[in-house]
Amino acid sequence: MNALPSTTSLYRLNNNNGVTCILIRTDALLSITYRDKTREIKEADTYLPDQVKISGVCDEDESRMSMTWKNFTLTLFFAKTPGGERWYLVNSEVRYSTSNPLFEHIDKYGIDVTLVSDKSQLLFPTPVGKSFTCPKETIIPLTGDSSDRSGHTAKLYLREIQMQAFMFKKANVWGPEFECSATGTYRDETAPLFTGLTLAFAVAGVIAGYGIWRYLKIKKFQYGTMA
Repeated sequence: MNALPSTTSLYRLNNNNGVTCILIRTDALLSITYRDKTREIKEADTYLPDQVKISGVCDEDESRMSMTWKNFTLTLFFAKTPGGERWYLVNSEVRYSTSNPLFEHIDKYGIDVTLVSDKSQLLFPTPVGKSFTCPKETIIPLTGDSSDRSGHTAKLYLREIQMQAFMFKKANVWGPEFECSATGTYRDETAPLFTGLTLAFAVAGVIAGYGIWRYLKIKKFQYGTMA
């Protein structure tokens, strides 16, 4: 059986001096659940394209990258552990409006929506200077807070991930790879504060043949409509 071709894209955030601080390569899909006017539950899917508008902040201990496309904005927040030995993904956030044409016959039109990941789940703990890599599919659930009026939920699918925060390099040169384990879990010696990281990644690291099929099906459709 032939291997599936890679469909990853590269996203880079530079600081004011043109030095790269965040570099991400992945195949990403955002799937949003909503209700239409008949109260039927629907799903709207959009993949993260090659060309996005990138903005963000590059600080020494905290950084973030925002990627905007088709009136969606995905922001990834990164931080270092208290001792500065590791970096990790603190939080993921997506913003959009229900007036987006992606939502057919939506029940609540014209509402601004913000969905975020569980802030207690700190993902991808990686030694500073190294790049996190994982060929498996990771699913990050996103929900609204108590003030949310949309009732939407979402899932961020990440495949074939390679990412590195706090790089501060002038070229797209990855640090040594820090690979996820076969089970998607970690042994983190920075306990007790970050003992929850193992469980967090085990929950997020869901792999399924359905996920691969879903990516190929949606990408085939969306590329076809762009032609």
